[in-house]
Amino acid sequence: MSRRLLDAFGLAAGGLCSVVGAGGKTSLLRALAAQARESGLRVLLTTTTHMGMMPPEVSGTVFMDSEGVDEAALRRALDEDGRATLLGRRLREDKVQGVAPGRVDALRPLADLVLVEADGARQRSLKLPAEHEPVVPSLSTLMVVVSGLDAVTAPLDEGLVHRLELVRAALGRAGGVVGEDGVAACLVHPAGYPGRVPAGARLAAFLNKMEDAAAAQAASRIAGRLAPPYALVVGGSARAGVGQVLSCQP
Repeated sequence: MSRRLLDAFGLAAGGLCSVVGAGGKTSLLRALAAQARESGLRVLLTTTTHMGMMPPEVSGTVFMDSEGVDEAALRRALDEDGRATLLGRRLREDKVQGVAPGRVDALRPLADLVLVEADGARQRSLKLPAEHEPVVPSLSTLMVVVSGLDAVTAPLDEGLVHRLELVRAALGRAGGVVGEDGVAACLVHPAGYPGRVPAGARLAAFLNKMEDAAAAQAASRIAGRLAPPYALVVGGSARAGVGQVLSCQP
């Protein structure tokens, strides 16, 4: 049964959600931010890596850490508008650099819910992280690993795969179609995201781009192979803002 992504992930006041992986992180953050506002939560949106600019109805007032942030002004923006965005510095008109994860931890008490883009994937749909990735705040309560279901039928090349050599090494092959096995293997790989989750945080997977029956069936089969280490697996559409819980562990 489909429901709002905010509810599927169980996000509520007091949460710090870090979104990593590939295949729809920014779209997921947009949906979560909008739904959190609908629920009356004050939302701080930020990033620890590079991120594209979001529209004002999502971002609210934008603060640049490089320009010095008046925390009283940040708190006021959250109280008055219910949303604000903290970025590091502007790299170009449509691209910004993130802030240090420790900075995000320190600002967590200002908002009801903090949403963090904590990884980059160059708009691809499947990824294994390099040693320096992701950049996740230590006080995260939930780390969501995103994977796009369009990778299932994609060739094992740079078209939809980020960190291609890492993925090829993990799968033990250089070509062919990624397949459901490939997506599941990357998500559970011991050198991948399960080994990067902060202490005390819950680990969740989001199988994005579940737009038709075939994708839903693939998501269900992949989800069956993700627990453990994932406590929660959600399949759905970030753009539509809906999803369904495919697997949930206590």
